[in-house]
Amino acid sequence: MRRLPTVLAAALAATSLLPASALAQSGRSKESTAATRASAKATSGKATFYELRSGGGNCSYPSPPAGDLYVALSRGEYRAAAACGGYLTVTGPKGSVQVKVVDQCPECPAGHIDLSRKAFARVADPGRGLVGVTYRPAANPKIGKPLSFRVKEGSSQWWLALLVNNHGNPLTSVEVKTAGGAWRKLARADYNYWIAESGAGRGPFSVRVTDTRGHRVTANGVRLAPSAVQHTTTKMY
Repeated sequence: MRRLPTVLAAALAATSLLPASALAQSGRSKESTAATRASAKATSGKATFYELRSGGGNCSYPSPPAGDLYVALSRGEYRAAAACGGYLTVTGPKGSVQVKVVDQCPECPAGHIDLSRKAFARVADPGRGLVGVTYRPAANPKIGKPLSFRVKEGSSQWWLALLVNNHGNPLTSVEVKTAGGAWRKLARADYNYWIAESGAGRGPFSVRVTDTRGHRVTANGVRLAPSAVQHTTTKMY
């Protein structure tokens, strides 16, 4: 199960509701799309809270973010993992909090977000269980950490699954290449790994990452080392 049986179920029933090395920034795209601008609009909705059993939810992060400030989104807002790793600014009766998108809440309708217990306490009294909130995407959130990568168990030269973390804004593209090779665009799975179905070779890889705000960076020396979290020294912005 994704979550502990917390106040969410009761509320719904009651309301019918590296070490990678040699890292280099490859430049930034200046493009800004209408979709990105529209996504910055505030949404009025409702919030409940829950606790992750382990790991980082449907987005597959190895652990919850530091500070335990995270959120799960409805299926439509999760968008098959396209929202993973982005941040929301949530405002409620007590104040505001910035939370990382780490999970999907399949039982939540659109406009209903499921916060961590700690995040909920920043915006409302946890005794209330269900509160009205507004929330919007946070542009270029300050996360204080460089990119990290994790190669999924079972990966090999013939099949590669790569998780990217600490990027701040949601991602639009992840590409890899080996020395002397061409860039290969990976396909995002709904559990937030980026997949090369026919593999990308033995590595090490250069990984080029692009986000929704047009930032693009390249990390070199990412190894084909399944299950190891490979930390870098480069940031998206």
